[in-house]
Amino acid sequence: MDTNQHTFKRWDWLGMIFVALLIYACANRGYPEGGPKDTTPPKVILEDPVSYTRNFSKKRVNIYFDEFVQLKDINEKFIISPPLKKKPKVHLKGKYVQVDLGDSLKPNTTYSLDFADAISDYNEGNPLGFYRYVFSTGDIVDTLELSGNVVNAESGEPVLNMYVELYSNLNDSMPLTSIPDYVARTDSSGFFRITNLRDTLYRVVAIEDANRDYKYTPEAEMFAYLDTLVRPVVMPVVRTDTFKVIDKIVGQDTLTSDSIVTSEFLAYGPNNLYLRLFQEKLTQLYMTDDERKSRERLDFVFSIPGENQFEARLWDTTTTEPLPRNWYLKEHTAGNDTITLWIRDSSVYKRDTLNVILSYFRSDSTGRHVMYADTSRYTFKEKKETERKGKKKEEASAITFLDIKSNVSGDLDLKGRLFLEFDRPIDKSTLQGLKLSQKVDTVFENVAYTLSEDSLKIRRVYVDADWKAGQEYHLQLDSATVYDLYGRFNNKFEKKFKVRTEEYYGKLILSVKGIQGNTIIQMYKSENSKSENGKRKYTVVREAAVNKDEEVVFELLPEGKYKLRAILDANGNGKWDTGLYLKKQQPEEIIYLPAEISVKQNFDIEQEFDLRKSYNEESEK
Repeated sequence: MDTNQHTFKRWDWLGMIFVALLIYACANRGYPEGGPKDTTPPKVILEDPVSYTRNFSKKRVNIYFDEFVQLKDINEKFIISPPLKKKPKVHLKGKYVQVDLGDSLKPNTTYSLDFADAISDYNEGNPLGFYRYVFSTGDIVDTLELSGNVVNAESGEPVLNMYVELYSNLNDSMPLTSIPDYVARTDSSGFFRITNLRDTLYRVVAIEDANRDYKYTPEAEMFAYLDTLVRPVVMPVVRTDTFKVIDKIVGQDTLTSDSIVTSEFLAYGPNNLYLRLFQEKLTQLYMTDDERKSRERLDFVFSIPGENQFEARLWDTTTTEPLPRNWYLKEHTAGNDTITLWIRDSSVYKRDTLNVILSYFRSDSTGRHVMYADTSRYTFKEKKETERKGKKKEEASAITFLDIKSNVSGDLDLKGRLFLEFDRPIDKSTLQGLKLSQKVDTVFENVAYTLSEDSLKIRRVYVDADWKAGQEYHLQLDSATVYDLYGRFNNKFEKKFKVRTEEYYGKLILSVKGIQGNTIIQMYKSENSKSENGKRKYTVVREAAVNKDEEVVFELLPEGKYKLRAILDANGNGKWDTGLYLKKQQPEEIIYLPAEISVKQNFDIEQEFDLRKSYNEESEK
């Protein structure tokens, strides 16, 4: 073969590879991205009839868009004001939305259809924004409006999705019996705006409206109201703005002068209405739950705390023998809203079925608490224990010990109380085997102690001693020394702990100013979780009652972050009181100090709390 021909073929082959690689490289510079993401919301291109139509007589409204749209939570977000007895239906029709008004409209009335942010484009979900459609069944379109904010009275936090309602009938009972003249809903900042109002006086309220009937159900729903009636107003306002105007440029210097421009616009209001949402104190007393959780106990739960004079008697028609009288021990919470009966008579708790006559206070139809008697049957059957595959019988029938819990794990608070809590009532005489010793040098020596029963929890026993700060102690119970009423005994129990010293704690020295009456200063820890109605859980760690400007000292504070609030205790009963609408009682005001108090070990912190200042807890978030 010719050498030149061979060389030509070799270079021809290499050239083909080079071209192929070049084409491949050009074709694989990256996948096409399809352009920038669509962030444009849909646009309204046609309204049929057009918004702000007068003498409206249609049964439905069609709103057309430049692209396909979707509806998000439309049943929750859509509002028509004034509200109709039957809420209009909103239908999605591809590129347009249809509102079927259904119910008959009032004559000479301006209506607004508020969609909030429920309309968005189909592909990317870009919201249209707060879209509102307006029409009038008369010759005039009303244009007045009111606005403001709704906050939770206790936490001061804004409340979402509360109904703000206006009534032109000024009777106090209207929010309980009738639908309002106008309605709007609060946004996430608690803000509301009610538009297209006619010129008259209104009663303004805010309602949680859990059942969506536009009416207030006392005690069951949160509520707020203004003490005064409100009339919307509109007035011309002149605004003056000042801005810089370039006169001339000299070299590298620019010479400017001030220019004043005035503009006129209409201001609607009031625009600063402030409603504090509260839930009325529950007054209806009744039993909400009762059950036999185990063979030896009966549990009863009541709707509200309070004295209920609860008693229980056995009833049995199958025997003529006298039934036991003192057959149980009663345990209850501080407010008596939860009661547990521990059955101590073995002839009773061994029965699978118990017939019991219960007597307790219950609210009647007028709201009075009257004595009520009822007969209930409680059954209990032991669950069959099934042995696991391959498990020995002796393991399946292992001993169940009396459970013991304590409030100390490693350290006991200085000036704190140590307690033991058992899962069932015990025979207190068997506690004599409890041993408490203090470490002296390297040896533990027994120390004296006293035992006392908790006034509410009969299963809790306090162990009190002359605790020494910084000293180490040992608490122990040998196995099978303590017995409950049902024959179970304890496993070996012991706790080693130290009593904290003052250096472990910090101190807050609080200068309280602006006191104008009975005030409760509370230091608390606030949990992050909160519900939609603005409620927040508070763990109060210290509190002090004051009635004048003074210095409040909170000592022995564990290291951590805390907050402060002041309850303006108008009735001087030492606690925060909620509102009561029909008695015209607003909830007591609470002022929050937005600053977070950081307590450190062995440090004193000074802080001022001036109640005359306008504090806003949200401003610190």
